[in-house]
Amino acid sequence: MAGHYIRSRAQTAGWAWSFAAFALVLLPLGIVFYRLDLLDLSALAWALLMAGGLAALGWLLAAASIGFVWIKGALGGGRAIAALLLATLVLVPFAGAAYLYHLFPSGAAAETAGLGEATAVTGAAGDERPLIPGRDYQATASMVYEAARTAIEGAGMEIVDVRTSAMPPAQSDDLGISGTVSVPVPTLRSSLPDESSDPFAIKDAGDYTIQAVAYAPLFAFPSDVTIRIAEDGAQTFVDMRSESRTLDMDLGQNRRFVAGFLARLDEAMRAAEGVVSEE
Repeated sequence: MAGHYIRSRAQTAGWAWSFAAFALVLLPLGIVFYRLDLLDLSALAWALLMAGGLAALGWLLAAASIGFVWIKGALGGGRAIAALLLATLVLVPFAGAAYLYHLFPSGAAAETAGLGEATAVTGAAGDERPLIPGRDYQATASMVYEAARTAIEGAGMEIVDVRTSAMPPAQSDDLGISGTVSVPVPTLRSSLPDESSDPFAIKDAGDYTIQAVAYAPLFAFPSDVTIRIAEDGAQTFVDMRSESRTLDMDLGQNRRFVAGFLARLDEAMRAAEGVVSEE
């Protein structure tokens, strides 16, 4: 006499798939809405927290479902494995963020040793990471400034302002009078033709202070950047500071901004004729 067994189905596999799939949709949507200014930073944090929580719950349910299928021979193993893989995919960036937090548990700024009151970065094990060294080159400040602009562009930063000690003091918008009529006609600075389409093309200065904005990858969190270039005799020194504008903890992003810019600056200086960097 023939017969058959009635096999139960792992119900948690369906729940695991639903949680993981919802987390996979919520994670990029939260980022996109934040980039479109439809969410503020607090709402973004909640969206990320919810996505991570759902993915973690989905992963646990999927693992439990796989165990149930393995032991009881229940149906739903394929859905459970798919849910486990999907949840793992969502949890990968959270694992990366946890690792960065382990390396950089505090701080939202970074600077080279020559700028202000620099402090070392303390890692999770209590060891102090060395300060990022500045740069010095056997070159004029103007040559280093041009290389710095190339490095800034390559790093995706935006220059906001450039100041030098050689700049004249701020002047009035009124440049005097013109005409021979009895009533003087003011000559406005805005009425003059633009001498250069590049407002930051500053030549022959002995020092430069560049104000720029750097944006973190993916989330585009802004950081205010200060780059100081100072010529001293035959050498020109470069120091930099980067500080998050909206975050209390940057997971080492500002340190990466500084290190990345200085590496690009080294490349730009090596590309200049007869210039060799000295670290």
